[in-house]
Amino acid sequence: MKKLALAFLTVAALAGCAVAPPVLAPSPEVGGYAIDPLRCDTRAECTTKVSRTLLFVFDYAAAGAPLVQRDGRLLFTPEDAPASDWPALRIELAEPVNGRFSLSSECRQEDCRTYPAALDEAYRHYLMGNRCTWQGGLCLPAQR
Repeated sequence: MKKLALAFLTVAALAGCAVAPPVLAPSPEVGGYAIDPLRCDTRAECTTKVSRTLLFVFDYAAAGAPLVQRDGRLLFTPEDAPASDWPALRIELAEPVNGRFSLSSECRQEDCRTYPAALDEAYRHYLMGNRCTWQGGLCLPAQR
């Protein structure tokens, strides 16, 4: 009888698990605040994200976009850069502590290879520590 009761309880527990609501993946929040890849709170985090920004710029140029120039905390595609169907970039690097990065881009031709929103998404991807390969104007996740 005890074995029958134990078997019943086990089946009931398993049935309860089967109808339990699914557990959602944790949201990208820390301390009740959404994670913002453009923000850095510490000097180390800002330094890491500056390095990731440089990697983004180099990968973007390797895909065919014009090189950027630097003026202090500003990286930008110069006005006299050769004509390109890649959008021009303007990236403001964050201050070393409690800073925020910003990216803006603009097409200087009628038809661009990619859209500013796609560049913004790719840049955030890089700041979070992920790379991509540029193919046909798209930032596709890099194979590891």
